[in-house]
Amino acid sequence: MTKEEFNFEEGEDKESGGGRFFTTFQIVFICIAGAAVIIAVGCMCAFLPDRSCEQPIGPELPTTVTAEPTEAPLTEPPVTEPPVTEPPVTEPRVTTLAPNATTEPWSGRLTYDLIPESYELYLKPYLYDDDLGEGDRIFTFDGRVKIHFRCNTTTQMVTLHMLNITIHDSTLTDSDGNEVGIESNSFTPIYEFVHFHVAAELEEGKDYILEIEYLGELWAGLSGFYRSSYEEDGEIKWLATTQMQPTSARRALPCFDEPDFKAVFQTQIEHRDDMVALSNGIEISVNESETEGWLITEYEATPMMSTYLLAFVVGYFNYTETYTDGGIRFRVWSRPEAVNTTVYALDIGSNITTYFEEYFNISFPLEKQDMIAVPDFSAGAMENWGLIIYRETALLYDSRVNSASNKQRVATVVSHELAHMWFGNLVTCLWWDDLWLNEGFASYVEGLGVEYAEPYWGMNEQFVDLHLQPVFDLDALGTSHPVQVAVNSPDEINEIFDSISYSKGASILRMLNDILGEDVFLSGLNAYLLRYREDNAKTDDLWAALTEADEGIGNNDVKQIMDTWTLQMGFPVVDFRRFDDTHFNASQEHFLINPDAGVDDRYGDVGYLWYVYLTYTRMTGADFENPNATWIEKEPWTLVHLSSPMENDWFLANIQQYGFYRVNYDDENWARLSQQLVDSHVVIPIENRAQLINDAFNLARVGRVDYPIALDLTLYMENEDDYVPWEALLGVISYITDMFSRHYGYGSLERYMREKIQPLYDDLTWDDDPDNDLHLVQYNRVNAIGTSCKYRNQDCLDQASTLFQEYMENDANNTDNLPDYEINPISPNLKTTVYCYGIQEGGQEEWEFGWRKYIETLDANEKSTWLFALSYSQAPWILSRYLDYSLDEDLVRSQDSYYVIVYVSRNYIGRSIAWDYLRSNWETYKQYYGESLSAFSYIISEITEDFNTDLELEELMAFGEGKNFGSATRAYEQSIEVANTNIAWMSTSADTVADWFEDAAPAIGE
Repeated sequence: MTKEEFNFEEGEDKESGGGRFFTTFQIVFICIAGAAVIIAVGCMCAFLPDRSCEQPIGPELPTTVTAEPTEAPLTEPPVTEPPVTEPPVTEPRVTTLAPNATTEPWSGRLTYDLIPESYELYLKPYLYDDDLGEGDRIFTFDGRVKIHFRCNTTTQMVTLHMLNITIHDSTLTDSDGNEVGIESNSFTPIYEFVHFHVAAELEEGKDYILEIEYLGELWAGLSGFYRSSYEEDGEIKWLATTQMQPTSARRALPCFDEPDFKAVFQTQIEHRDDMVALSNGIEISVNESETEGWLITEYEATPMMSTYLLAFVVGYFNYTETYTDGGIRFRVWSRPEAVNTTVYALDIGSNITTYFEEYFNISFPLEKQDMIAVPDFSAGAMENWGLIIYRETALLYDSRVNSASNKQRVATVVSHELAHMWFGNLVTCLWWDDLWLNEGFASYVEGLGVEYAEPYWGMNEQFVDLHLQPVFDLDALGTSHPVQVAVNSPDEINEIFDSISYSKGASILRMLNDILGEDVFLSGLNAYLLRYREDNAKTDDLWAALTEADEGIGNNDVKQIMDTWTLQMGFPVVDFRRFDDTHFNASQEHFLINPDAGVDDRYGDVGYLWYVYLTYTRMTGADFENPNATWIEKEPWTLVHLSSPMENDWFLANIQQYGFYRVNYDDENWARLSQQLVDSHVVIPIENRAQLINDAFNLARVGRVDYPIALDLTLYMENEDDYVPWEALLGVISYITDMFSRHYGYGSLERYMREKIQPLYDDLTWDDDPDNDLHLVQYNRVNAIGTSCKYRNQDCLDQASTLFQEYMENDANNTDNLPDYEINPISPNLKTTVYCYGIQEGGQEEWEFGWRKYIETLDANEKSTWLFALSYSQAPWILSRYLDYSLDEDLVRSQDSYYVIVYVSRNYIGRSIAWDYLRSNWETYKQYYGESLSAFSYIISEITEDFNTDLELEELMAFGEGKNFGSATRAYEQSIEVANTNIAWMSTSADTVADWFEDAAPAIGE
């Protein structure tokens, strides 16, 4: 799954979930018994001594635990149709303590008493009032499943996962066709278990078939089997789609909903004959239903796979089609009116599939690959085997409307999801504590796939900006977590769908590839995938395969090395300092952005020392020495031997930043590196220019480097014309900019940045030519213009305002109803900048125009651009109204609504408005997002990330008193640590930095 910044939660009570069917007699009996109890209690209250009749208040267990693997939020609309309900459960709740459960108090893992082998699944979704000739079951689905399983251990109970499903009937038979009586069933809400209590013991080693007929809900949430819609020619078009990861397949069918319970799935879907129905396998038959106007589509059985990879889509869609070099039928689906925007994804997806077949040396195991864009989707995309589901911004691309960054996003997300077909689907993590095996690997090789398909985009160079340097920020917190971390409950599982699992996982795999070499790395991967094909594996299994591949070559003990990177949080800073004329002392220490805060001890202390593969070189005269490498073998330091030094030589460590560590030098070496950048920056590799800036500024934040040393590295930037170093600089400067938003140093910082970006701004100009300009030139132009406007280059602001006004005039004069791309004078690459600063420099009229365009456009990327730009208003009342709009799902789609409060908080005028709004509407946001995969965490961390005063910290602490943050608990703890770090920085560094800018700014201009 592609991580979004992002996600959701459901907003209705889920008391229902499992249950049994009751006869009329039983219901009457229960009612009579209940009435008798009430009368008895009343009598006792009347005649016994005067005591309270209220029940004593004690801890209350939740009735359900929801886990929403969404990379975007959900707003649950008011329920207008009768809800799906079950009869009350009268049997005692059963708590199963699974032998493979990890730690208390949560013990909701299934036992291995029963092992599923296959599912025969039938579904019939009802999306329109006339589907049944009645309206009381709209947005529901009929389901029937036959689960073939083997009894591993004698038992009298079959336990499955189930949520918001009503069971109509169930039967159990053995492999000989003999019926085994089901005496009753019960539900354990906290674990989302349904238990079938059988009359006789199930025999060890024997096969059984459990058949269940049930009714499910096509609810408005973004998980399980859910409903969505779009408008076409003024008519609402409904559809049903899925998002099962990590724990929501149980919403679609009773099942063994854990990744290690793999099985074969044979699916049939009954659907209206004017709709398309898709599933994991290729369709093998389409037959008329007994219901007039309906069809039944049957699909090829899947390979052995986990329940979270199940997928179904039913609705009105069109497709484009091609075949890969290996003969796989490849289709990309969308709303009919958007089908022309699927062509790029079709082309790059089929090419990358062929590339990954060669890279993994394993053919794609299915006959077809469908990719489909749906209007409401929580994540960026989901890697369901044979049916990858995307949000529209991650799959659809129109060169007339969308930017180069939109195009790269489509390519990257498609590559990420296709990588999962092997790493995640063919071989799946045993349990969610190894989630990083799926997501870290896909995040690493996504760039390789795009590099193959788009070789001029510099994806290998961009890796440090896209993954490595951003995740340093999170992993430098004492409240981070290891890559490989024990998780139990759905909340804990959801917490680790974060950049540690994705970007740190990708970064340490990239580092390991550099250590072992490409040939060994690929040989080990191939052996691992073949060994565990259609099975489950854990991290140590991958390390074993790579160690075997390296025997007789590097002879590295991969587990010994990599355990230090996966089993403890954080990363080291390597101090690389001259010891004498022929030696350097290379020492390591855990890098923390707030050392005084300490380290969260919940994961134990394994020493915080790493096996560091240290690569280094030096410049002697005009020549580089060949790069060298040595190990710091989980020791505090090591000596590095060098040849005789030369005058003014300098040293560079962590070549191309393959290692997941920061590097510090002695002051003299920093000065020489800085001078080299001024003299001839191209001598230093692009990735290392970005690394020097990122490392130095972060080392300065914690006092390991004096700030003037870090700031001096920026003096050369007026000569820098490569995108990656500029992106690194803008990242570290943005922190200072945010800290200075209410500080006297902002003015000199603004002047300095305006002057440093001026040469790039003048060189690239506003003449954007997407058809002829190189990809990273387009990226660089966006940075140059966006940065110039941000730091108030008046020419830039005037250009943006002029283009925005021209767009408004063209729109007003568009009497021929030309499509928007024909009247919009703004290049797709520059839309974000022009929209943002057109609104910032304008007033209510400009904002209302932008809001109307947001409502009218059908292009998902264009909607996202407007959603961001609208937050740039300088009018507090407009920002407050915008926040109100964001909670109206008729105005802002549920998958996008949480972005609004985050975007408003990034506006200096909107920061306190967003914070007050969150606190005032806390219960609403908690209802919408509280148990989502990451939206709630994203809201809390983003809104509070710039807090840098004692008052803001006090408000943040008070805000958390008595609150249960659920899956956002870690994010809240980290927000407190970040606020403390910011306060410390303002106290120790703000004035020093402000003084440097004050001295530097006049020297280069004003």
